Amino acid sequence: MSDIIQIFNGSDTELEKEVKDNNAISAEFTMESVRSMVKQMNEIDDQVKVLREDKKELFSDFVEQYNVPKKEVLIAIRMLKSDIDPEVTVDVYSNIADLVE
Repeated sequence: MSDIIQIFNGSDTELEKEVKDNNAISAEFTMESVRSMVKQMNEIDDQVKVLREDKKELFSDFVEQYNVPKKEVLIAIRMLKSDIDPEVTVDVYSNIADLVE
């Protein structure tokens, strides 16, 4: 008599297939692939930095050209991005203005 009890029909279970697939994927991993990914991330970071600088310059030029209050425009943009209701904000502001020095 055999001491081995066979639960499955001899074919690979889903878990065994997944482990084999993951091992196959990790076998393709190389340091060169990591280096390539890091280089791409650095390139994207550089592009984002340039875009941020362009955005800052655009805003500064706008404020200078149209002589608008920088602080108020920045707050208005933040309010729009945060989906804040300006009517409610003005109402709250009006009701607490005398409490803040």
